[in-house]
Amino acid sequence: MNEYPREDELGGEDQNCLLCSLVKTLRSTKQKQGAFHTHMYNARIEVLQAFRSLIDERIENLEKRKNREEGKKATKIIVE
Repeated sequence: MNEYPREDELGGEDQNCLLCSLVKTLRSTKQKQGAFHTHMYNARIEVLQAFRSLIDERIENLEKRKNREEGKKATKIIVE
């Protein structure tokens, strides 16, 4: 048995997640001005920039690895 209520019993998936419910409520507010909304807007930008820095770092690491591997080429040695 599933111990969690079904989605249709809750009126939607958002009801399970406090953060989802909060975001839904904030989006429905008529007035989107003020310090709170400005801060939340800036926070969204910061989160996206954080992900971008992680992606940029990973790309840089992969490029470094590729360059190291390209520099390691086997040379044929003739043994007498």
